[in-house]
Amino acid sequence: MHDNSVERARWLRDLMRFLPLRSQFVLSGNTRDLQMHEIAPGEVTAAPLSRVLPDVLKAAGYAQIAWFDLLNGFRDVEPADGSYLSRLGLMPTNGAAAGGIDLLSTTIERHVTADGQPSALVVDFASRLVARNEALSPAEHQLFSRALILSHAARARPAGEKRLPFFNTVIWIVDKEGDLPDWFLIGNPKVRHIPIGRPDHLARASMIHSLVRGLPGAQNAQEPALAKCTQEFVDETEGLLLLDVSAVAQLARSEAVQFDRIGDAVRRFKVA
Repeated sequence: MHDNSVERARWLRDLMRFLPLRSQFVLSGNTRDLQMHEIAPGEVTAAPLSRVLPDVLKAAGYAQIAWFDLLNGFRDVEPADGSYLSRLGLMPTNGAAAGGIDLLSTTIERHVTADGQPSALVVDFASRLVARNEALSPAEHQLFSRALILSHAARARPAGEKRLPFFNTVIWIVDKEGDLPDWFLIGNPKVRHIPIGRPDHLARASMIHSLVRGLPGAQNAQEPALAKCTQEFVDETEGLLLLDVSAVAQLARSEAVQFDRIGDAVRRFKVA
C-alpha cells in the first residue's frame, strides 16, 4: 500500500535514535499487535514485530541478527543459514538451535563480546523467563546478573562505510516493564526501556485505507463514499489494536456487512 502520510512510530524512532547510545533495550506494551511498517519508500504494510525488528535492524547496519524464545530456542534471522549461531558456540540445524535459559545466559555473553560485524540478539517473550520476579531461581538470577554486568561492560565500535558506532545489541521483548528484575532495568543508564503504545488514528487510517476496497459493496463505490467509510472506520475503532481492525474487516466480509455500514461491523465485533 502506498502512503506518504505515515511516519515511523514513536517507539521505532526512539529505538533508532538510541541504537548507537545503548547496548540493551526492553520493548514493552503492545508487542503482540501488528505494526505499520515501511517496506519501501512510501510503501507501508501491517506486520508483526518479528518482521519489523529484523528489517529495521538490517536497514540500520546490523549484519547478523539472532532470535530467541523459550519454545523454539535460537534461530538465525540474518543470515538465515545458522552461521552466526555457530559463531556463538551453538549447534544449529537449518538455521535453528535448541536452548533454554542456561544456554541463553552464556550465549548473551558471547554475543555481546563477539568481534566482527554488528550483531543483534532479540529475546522474545522475555516475560516468561521469570517465574516469580520477587524470588528468582539461581538460573534466572545468573541470566539477569550477567546481562546487567554486560550492559555496563559493552563498548560500541565503528562499523560500515560511515564508521558509525555499533554495539552488539540485545533487545528484550516483554509484556510490561515490571516483568524483568527491577535491579536490572530501573536506574540502569545502559538499558533503554521503550514502550510500544496502541495504534493511533494515523496508524489505523493507514491500515484501513488498504482494507476498505475489500469490503462488501466497495468495489464500485465512488471516492467520496469510500472516504466517508474510511473515516467512520477510523473513528469507530479508537482504542482497538490493528489485529482487531483486521478482524473487523474480516467480520464484515463474513457477514456481508456493506462498506457504508462499517460501524455496524465494529459494534458487532465489540460485543462478540
